[in-house]
Amino acid sequence: MAKYRKHGFTLIELIVVIAIIGVLASILIPSLMGYIKKSRRSADVTSAKTIYDTVMAVIADDEDASDSYTANNTTTHNVTVKHNGTSETYTLVTVCTKDGASNAGGNRSLWSGGSTEAKPFQDAVNSFGGTGKIPIRFIQSKTGKPLNRWFICYRDDDAIDTEIWVGDGTSNTPMYRLWPNTDPDYS
Repeated sequence: MAKYRKHGFTLIELIVVIAIIGVLASILIPSLMGYIKKSRRSADVTSAKTIYDTVMAVIADDEDASDSYTANNTTTHNVTVKHNGTSETYTLVTVCTKDGASNAGGNRSLWSGGSTEAKPFQDAVNSFGGTGKIPIRFIQSKTGKPLNRWFICYRDDDAIDTEIWVGDGTSNTPMYRLWPNTDPDYS
């Protein structure tokens, strides 16, 4: 009697292997997407810190820029932020904005907007370097709008209380505070 030898895999074995791979993929893909989202959020917060450090350096080093930082800025927004379980409402003054979308042409978007008296500050920040090509990596807000604009702002009651915000480009309104004390909804 001849012995039967198997060559290769049976159909059942292949189906079982494919099913195991499918189960592993369904477990890993959501986790991987969560890690990607966290890394983008972390990159945005780091970028906001870089912008904040640039603003503080410009204010400290350039007297004209420091004076123009608070000069006649009339673009204000009433905002409510959450931090450590409490909400705080205050008036936020926008000094300047910058398109934060990474564009394919590599064109450098400059800080602009605000009052004409703030131009020396904007020029100083633009020439300082380090903030020219900072994209916003978090793609969209919880409402589904794309976030593609940075805001340099300060609290109405204290101009040295600088904050960095992001928002969508359709309205000139800051949506999420990134620095200091990142908005917990920016997740």
